[in-house]
Amino acid sequence: MLIIGERINATRKRIGEAVTKRDAELIKEEARKQVVAGAHMLDVNGGIAGQEIENLTWLVQTVQEVVEVPLCLDSADPEALRRALPLCRQTPMINSIPDEPERFNAVLPLIKEHKAKVIALCLSSAAPPKGLEDRVATASRLVERLLSEGIPPGNIYVDPCVFPVSTGSEHGPAVLGAIGRIRQKFPEVHTSCGVSNVSYGLPVRRLLNEVFLLMLLGHGMDAAIIDPCDPGLMARIAAAEALGGQDLFCKSYLRAYRDGKLEPPYSQ
Repeated sequence: MLIIGERINATRKRIGEAVTKRDAELIKEEARKQVVAGAHMLDVNGGIAGQEIENLTWLVQTVQEVVEVPLCLDSADPEALRRALPLCRQTPMINSIPDEPERFNAVLPLIKEHKAKVIALCLSSAAPPKGLEDRVATASRLVERLLSEGIPPGNIYVDPCVFPVSTGSEHGPAVLGAIGRIRQKFPEVHTSCGVSNVSYGLPVRRLLNEVFLLMLLGHGMDAAIIDPCDPGLMARIAAAEALGGQDLFCKSYLRAYRDGKLEPPYSQ
């Protein structure tokens, strides 16, 4: 599974303060920690109103001073993406392109120019997705248009849009069902989501995040924006991949064990 580290996000208070102060060492340490913990790609979000262009370009440059993994540029501002993409040393990912004509048309040329991977977010200009069928229909429109524009299917990651289950018990099943349907309809396209959104507003969020991630993996999701510094989450990914036939001869699971990444009591 592609693990995209979520921690460098300026909407988080600690990171937002570091970005405003240009505290490069804190940002670099966040980048290093996530890669050591197992992130394959890092999400960077400079989203402070009025400063996003400068913040995103600074984050890209700062993070790349200490890690070599690709970056996922998390911005709703096409101009911020346009300025930051040329700074990426490896093939970047754009987070995200929604089913909204104005933003779609603004971001599509950037995807093509930089041969970027892209998260296709099941969100339209009309309204947020209401259920499984709505998500699948939006995903189909997005994927079919991206494919028609020459975007390789392996570069597309569909995000069915996770909402907190505290606001509606139907949100979890709708996302799970959509993942399965999207993978069935477009087998060469990937699926992804921001897992921690599901637990917002509830206690013991880590438990909910871990269980939901395992459920998503069981439905075929193969990428996720998560906190790789959560050892419980990472241990369960290693176990799920070993049990699901995605880890040949359990090599990654055994390596995680030797590296002490299967936290107690599972390390015994």
